[in-house]
Parts: sequence; structure tokens; C-alpha cells
Amino acid sequence: MTVFLLLYLCADASRTDCQVVKADSWNGPYAYEQCTDVVPSLTEALTAPNRKRHRFVCEIQRDVAKPADHKAQPAFIHKSYRM
Repeated sequence: MTVFLLLYLCADASRTDCQVVKADSWNGPYAYEQCTDVVPSLTEALTAPNRKRHRFVCEIQRDVAKPADHKAQPAFIHKSYRM
């Protein structure tokens, strides 16, 4: 299993306009725990106003074997929308 630490950089506290940046990654059976262990200290390092706007998220990506003819999909830029 691979876990990515993602930083959501948002324009305001409503978090409706965010860019996602990969900050780090871990591999192995304890990858998620390693990621979640660093989130509190990284969040605490943000200034108070930035803690309201930005956030760190650990996202699991299962290691799945892909056929040799698999073609990579274009990168997807995540946007958060609220109705």
C-alpha cells in the first residue's frame, strides 16, 4: 500500500477553491499510520489563519498490478465544490 500526504491549499476558509499538492508519501503496511503521525505537527506549524484555510490529508492508494499495456491517465486536478 502507498499513502500520499496531500496538502490542500485553499483560497479561503470555505475551502471551495483548493489546489492539491503532494507533500510526501510512504510505502508498506504501516504507511497510513506514518502519515497520520505527521499531520498534527504539520497542521500546528501553520499560522492560525492558514489552519482555517489549508489542511493535510492522508490518502491511501492500493498497490495494484497493472497490465503491461496499461496507459497512464492524464493527471486530475482536484477541485472542491460546494453547492
